[in-house]
Amino acid sequence: TYILEVLMKKRNLTYVLIVTLTVVFSMAFLPQASKAEYPDKPINFLIPFGVGGSADLMGRALAAGAKESLGQPIVPINRPGAGGGIMYTALKESKADGYTVGWNSTSILTATNIGNVPFKYTAFDNVCRIGFTAMPIAVRKDAPWNTLQELIDYAKKNPGKIKIGNAGTGSGTHLTAVMLEKLADIQVVHVPLGAKRRVPSCLGGEVQVICVPLPEAAPQCLAGQMRLLAVSTEQRDPKFPDVPSMTELGYPVVMDLFRGISVPKGTPKSVIQKLVEAFEKGSQDEDFKKIADKKGFNIDFQGNEAFEAYLIEQNKNVVESLKLGGLTK
Repeated sequence: TYILEVLMKKRNLTYVLIVTLTVVFSMAFLPQASKAEYPDKPINFLIPFGVGGSADLMGRALAAGAKESLGQPIVPINRPGAGGGIMYTALKESKADGYTVGWNSTSILTATNIGNVPFKYTAFDNVCRIGFTAMPIAVRKDAPWNTLQELIDYAKKNPGKIKIGNAGTGSGTHLTAVMLEKLADIQVVHVPLGAKRRVPSCLGGEVQVICVPLPEAAPQCLAGQMRLLAVSTEQRDPKFPDVPSMTELGYPVVMDLFRGISVPKGTPKSVIQKLVEAFEKGSQDEDFKKIADKKGFNIDFQGNEAFEAYLIEQNKNVVESLKLGGLTK
């Protein structure tokens, strides 16, 4: 009887073992629930400018255009301040999962090189460039200078009398004017006015000249209140073909005001590619194209690799201009 009980126990144990192994192997071959495809929730879109400006309006229109491709809302969040430093810091500290993207600009080079933040533009994965605009030298319509050379000739005879307004020390508009000052061998006064005060300050006579993104000066120029003397792009701007570039006038000042998309470093390549495709489609959205044309913004899309190469060259220009202006060693 004892021997029979032992054999029965072993038989039961073997049966339990077989059943357990069968269940384990069966589960291993069952279809696994796939991970949710990106994106499966809204995407935060950080904007380093205040509400209502040209960059903010274009960013919102771009986000609306890219939404359809991604199938999720792209939620604009304004984070202005410190020449873009507040937004770039927030972007850098976000998760690298594609759910926080930044509407970058030349400020990603100026803010990082001048020391507003303790990192460089390479702290991000830079997704794509949407386009660019010039940063022209502009004067009031009744100013005594009809050409850039006339302004330079006056400044040479009257050192320190010309006041040139800019967005702030170390900004792209400031650096453009600094490069012109050094290359033309003149002495001017650089006046940091902030983005909203530049055009009104020129129209009101607080400063005689401003360096300003073309989208902000274009409406006044078209209305006959201001005129452009030269642009900072290497070639003439197609929207103002009669305005020469500083380079063709003998002053090789090249400073694009570009706008694009960046994400936290380490964002998966597959996510970056989806963002590239979405924002390229967004840049061709009719509403975005209309506002870009109205604001004097040139849509000239670059994907991930081309944008990274472009940033290397633009960063060299920014570093050199900062040195010329005595803002960095």
